[in-house]
Amino acid sequence: MNIGPDALKIGSLVLGWSQLTLVLGLLAWSSLARFRGAGLAAAVALVTARLWATLPGLFGNLGQPLGAGVLELLDVRRGGWAWGPGLAAGLLALWWPRRRLPDRLALPLLVTVLAGVLPLLLRPTPAVQTFPEARFPRLAGGTVSRPAPLPRPGVVNLWATWCPPCRAEMPLLMRAVRAGEPVVLLNVGEPAGRVGAFLGAYAPAGATWLGGEAVTGTLRVSGFPTTLAVNARGRIVARHLGPLSSAQLQTLIRQAKDTP
Repeated sequence: MNIGPDALKIGSLVLGWSQLTLVLGLLAWSSLARFRGAGLAAAVALVTARLWATLPGLFGNLGQPLGAGVLELLDVRRGGWAWGPGLAAGLLALWWPRRRLPDRLALPLLVTVLAGVLPLLLRPTPAVQTFPEARFPRLAGGTVSRPAPLPRPGVVNLWATWCPPCRAEMPLLMRAVRAGEPVVLLNVGEPAGRVGAFLGAYAPAGATWLGGEAVTGTLRVSGFPTTLAVNARGRIVARHLGPLSSAQLQTLIRQAKDTP
């Protein structure tokens, strides 16, 4: 078992901290909440938490098609849960039918909240808070440039062509780059020919860099894709494991630009 800054890794199983929060919370609630309406309250809480966290990104400025936004909303691998509004909606769903809360609510609610908070307490602070001073070759127009530092501030996405979640989020990242956002695609461990063939004509010139395997160990990358928000001083101010939603990407871009 390996406890990293982005995930809990048990053998080949990688559970991001937000995913672990969801799993533990659902297990606790389903095991202890044996009163009428408990299942409906859980469903209301989950739907509200998901919509509250995800809908703002669907109306962002990255030019996302509506169909892609709906798929993003349904893809829970991307994370994105607003647990405060979700909890409030779930409690309202419990209260509404009889205008009072169940008598046996306290214990299941307390254990569920504690189970959800536990991953946040286990999550270690990354030892490396600054992006390594490394140089990477850039792929543009089928040619590979001389190694150079990555531009900053910006969002650095560590990815690979063999990674299904990486492929799923690639259209979102490319739309962001075309919109002029500071997003860098840093491929890990693959030759230029394979990367270029995968990206084809869709990759904006200069957005793709190679050689990310040089820093994955230092950064304690647990899986792919891993996305880092790096400010102007090179400090890593936020990180995310797994495919991004539009709202999450916009938040990372904001953090990279605005965090001193």
